[in-house]
Amino acid sequence: MLIGELFETSLSVAVFGAGLLSMTLSFVCGDWLIRWLKSRFTERIDSDSLRLNELHSAKQNTPTMGGLLIAGTTVVSILCFADVSTPLVWLFCLTVSAFTLLGAADDWIKLRTIRKGLTAREKLVFQCLIAFAAAGGMYLFQTDHGHAGRTMIPWLDRTLDLGWFWIPWAAFVIVGSSNAVNLADGLDGLASGCTTITSSAMVLVICSSAGVGINAIDNPGPGRAAAAISCAALAGSTLGFLWWNRYPARVFMGDAGSLPIGGLLAIAALSTGSEFMLAIIGAVFVVETVSVVLQVIWYRRTRRRVLLCSPLHNHFVFRGDSETRIVAAFWLAAMFAALIGLTAAF
Repeated sequence: MLIGELFETSLSVAVFGAGLLSMTLSFVCGDWLIRWLKSRFTERIDSDSLRLNELHSAKQNTPTMGGLLIAGTTVVSILCFADVSTPLVWLFCLTVSAFTLLGAADDWIKLRTIRKGLTAREKLVFQCLIAFAAAGGMYLFQTDHGHAGRTMIPWLDRTLDLGWFWIPWAAFVIVGSSNAVNLADGLDGLASGCTTITSSAMVLVICSSAGVGINAIDNPGPGRAAAAISCAALAGSTLGFLWWNRYPARVFMGDAGSLPIGGLLAIAALSTGSEFMLAIIGAVFVVETVSVVLQVIWYRRTRRRVLLCSPLHNHFVFRGDSETRIVAAFWLAAMFAALIGLTAAF
């Protein structure tokens, strides 16, 4: 079946509708939200790197917590176009809401106190609680449909049945994904642009031969339909947000946006057994995370740094590359990763 035939189904209508609605809401509501945030929540440039603070000094007092726009428009679009009688739809929305509240709390502490947000341990504990609750809910729901605990292995056309071990595995993926997007949110338009590319590609993967065969889109099942609509809504909302977040950014997403973005991408992939596909398509987020891990490990062992500054995008900032050039390069990398993933799926 040609990709074009995807657009002939009722699911395709819901997918396009969710993306279009969330994008439109982001455009329409963005200006109002920015004015509201500007009077209450503006960025304080106060990282652990004095040089990075100096390089980003022009971003001081830019409105932040714009992720409220992303999360809000995404949830509204999901509820408008997904089958709300499906428990998984509500699980998606509740997970996005929980991560948004966690991110907003972290942003609020950072902006209104002398602290730099929640401690790493505090944030991780709350992320794990949300992730295990979401993973347990997905497992129980999928048990009723006979495909709980399964994940697809790209290119091998094999299904791996993890049983109950799928719950901690899923929680690990959710926490890792939310942190990965959070680490990539450092330059104007970087995280929002890469998310638009990644979530758009995931829509095609979820509606493709990755797991059930492309013809199954005519009868996609509640989990696959909810995941496709959710990724489409996320793609639309981040594309609309990119209009306000592009260089020079009028608003930052903050943790209130990066945490729910990563969480939603993860649960959409997990609910369709395509989390390994997400790792390929979202390779930019994976590489950003790996760069931080390698930097920390290498520095602790040798007292030397692999990168001038981590995550990876900050290395190029320290090199003196222009912000727009760095972001454009990361967008191209995200597109390349998406093409690789789509090649594996079709």
